[in-house]
Amino acid sequence: MTKNIKQVPNTKIYLATSFFNGAQKARLFDALKALEPNQTVGVIHQPFDFQYKDARIDHDPDGIFGTLEWQVATYNNDVNAVGNSDVCVALYDMDEPDEGICFEIGMFVAMHKPIVLLPFTKKDPSEYEANLMLARGVTTWLKPNDTLQLSTFNFNHPMANPVVPFKVF
Repeated sequence: MTKNIKQVPNTKIYLATSFFNGAQKARLFDALKALEPNQTVGVIHQPFDFQYKDARIDHDPDGIFGTLEWQVATYNNDVNAVGNSDVCVALYDMDEPDEGICFEIGMFVAMHKPIVLLPFTKKDPSEYEANLMLARGVTTWLKPNDTLQLSTFNFNHPMANPVVPFKVF
């Protein structure tokens, strides 16, 4: 196999996801499980693994979660992680859009880095609409609700797939 097509575990992924309810948390763990055996993934950066002073909504011994200090540190840590990553994998909840993920996607667009978006839906895809800015900012749209696609996706050479599985407005 030649070096131009050989799969190498050297891609650093920024895994953007909402983490506000049980279904979103389960998606994250499913995505991590799918990404683990991927031969092109070297590092997976999941922001919730790197919380400032280990403060989380469910663990805040110093009472810092949500303070200005925590907000600024969290923002800066996430911006730095975006800058250090090669590819964004966004687990996007079409039923509960998250402005934070949209912001992270925008940073990847501004840095000319690929975005692989895996949408999650509760209804038939024909019942959803995707905003034009999100639809055209994403490099690769994956089939909704299928985390297994992440196990074989070639992140060394993320090929564009601009076909949005929803109506675009």
